[in-house]
Amino acid sequence: MDRVSITQKTLEKFVGRSFEFGKYDCGLMVVSHIKAMGWKIRTGGTWSTAVGLQRFLRRHGGTGAACIDGWGIPRITPAMSIVGDVVELPGEPPFGAFGICLGNGRVLAYHEDVEGAAVIQPTEYVTAWRL
Repeated sequence: MDRVSITQKTLEKFVGRSFEFGKYDCGLMVVSHIKAMGWKIRTGGTWSTAVGLQRFLRRHGGTGAACIDGWGIPRITPAMSIVGDVVELPGEPPFGAFGICLGNGRVLAYHEDVEGAAVIQPTEYVTAWRL
C-alpha cells in the first residue's frame, strides 16, 4: 500500500472523532499512522487521561517530539513534508500538537476550535518527520 492510501485510511479512521485521551487523540493518531506506514516502534505503554499521558511522555523523553525522535524517525523541515509525514504544530506544553500531512498545506489534526479531528490548514509549524 502506498503512503497516500495509508494516509487516506488514517483520515477515515480519525476525522470527526471527538477528542478522548487514549482513544482518539493526536498521540494515538500519530502512533497508529506511524505503524501503518511500516515503522516497527515500541510505544511502551498507553494512557487514558492527561495525567497518564504526562507519565507516558516523561518515560519517553518528556515530549511528543522526543518520543518520535526516540523511535528513530528522521526529522525534516516542515516545508519538506509530503503526504503521510508527521508534523508538530504549536500546542499546549507538555503535550504539543501533532498531525498527519495530507498535502497542499492541509493537516489532519485535533484543534481547539473544531469538534473532533479535522482537516486544517496550519499557519505555523514546529517540526516534521519523514515516514
